[in-house]
Amino acid sequence: MTNLLKFKKKYYFFLVFILVMLFFAYRYFYKDIRMITLSTEQQQQVNQLLGHSATRCIGVYLIDLPVDFRVNRKGHLYYKDNNILISTQQQYLPPFKQMVALRKQELENTTPVNAIDGEFLKAIYPVSTDNPDKMQGIIFERMEREGMPDVARILEAYRWQDEVTLKIEMKANNGLAQRYDEDRATSSPGLYDNNVPDKLNELYKLFERISVRDDLTIPTEPGFCFLHSFMKGENREHKDMTFIYRYNNKEDFYFRIKSEDQSYNVALLDIPATFIMPEFGKTIYKGTRKNKHLSLEEWITKGKYFEDDIVGRDFMHEGYIFTLGIHMVNSNYRTPKLVVKMFYKIPIDKRKAYTEEQLMVIWQRITDSIRIRESSFEN
Repeated sequence: MTNLLKFKKKYYFFLVFILVMLFFAYRYFYKDIRMITLSTEQQQQVNQLLGHSATRCIGVYLIDLPVDFRVNRKGHLYYKDNNILISTQQQYLPPFKQMVALRKQELENTTPVNAIDGEFLKAIYPVSTDNPDKMQGIIFERMEREGMPDVARILEAYRWQDEVTLKIEMKANNGLAQRYDEDRATSSPGLYDNNVPDKLNELYKLFERISVRDDLTIPTEPGFCFLHSFMKGENREHKDMTFIYRYNNKEDFYFRIKSEDQSYNVALLDIPATFIMPEFGKTIYKGTRKNKHLSLEEWITKGKYFEDDIVGRDFMHEGYIFTLGIHMVNSNYRTPKLVVKMFYKIPIDKRKAYTEEQLMVIWQRITDSIRIRESSFEN
């Protein structure tokens, strides 16, 4: 009996030892970012980066980023199932006026492949303004392409306001020409009608709903943010947008944030690794966590991902790609899919580099700040 008790006691201690070793092995290999601790010096370096942060608005989400991460000057919003393309860029008035004049000349000089289609530029419409020094614009009605029948139109609109240029491209149809009579009788209803007036009205209403927005300005009314702009009013239409924030405008350390109403119908952690990281990489952490009523999936990889500034892809530098997904499955206009990526190229001078543990803490602190802007919706 005594020998049996001794055996059980040894077995118990052996089992505890194995469990402790497995725990520390898990901590070592998976480095759960919720359990990482830094030295005092490392923590001071992280605090120096994160200590001066500002809230940014991405669609209906908010995220706190250090002020040294600056947003890209131009970008696109794909709207209403990609039927409308909205582009924004920071621009002064003289370059805007020159750009519009050159574009007008280009459209006037473009010739359709089929002469029966007439002029490529069909019409020009005004954008009303009370003060041209603060806001002005123009709308071109043109053929969609030189080789397509002129029933397919594009309304190409420009508006400059507060040093931001807004460009809207909207598809339209005008099939009232006599040569389309037979097609109109045999084709799908509406395909050879003239919806240009309705589309113009929709475009003018978009101009009324869209206001210029500084990146650090957070709206308090219903609507959604996109690059340099805000569209007011609760919106159930499909939206797809991307923001890029670079640390001191450099390519070595940056965030790419994508918000889209359409889901992948597959969880982030179930996506094949080839879609998450380039060929020469390895996973250093995969996991999930919850924060602010959101379920976060994340995947962190390390590898030779970054091209050399001089020789390009002939020499690749090592670095990290952090990926986070929210509402990857069953997303909608109230809970859009959000994909956040953080790219970090390890400096040649390792003394200037953040350690892997520091990067994980930075990543956790920033992604923990993600939340839905409460005033995004009317109800």
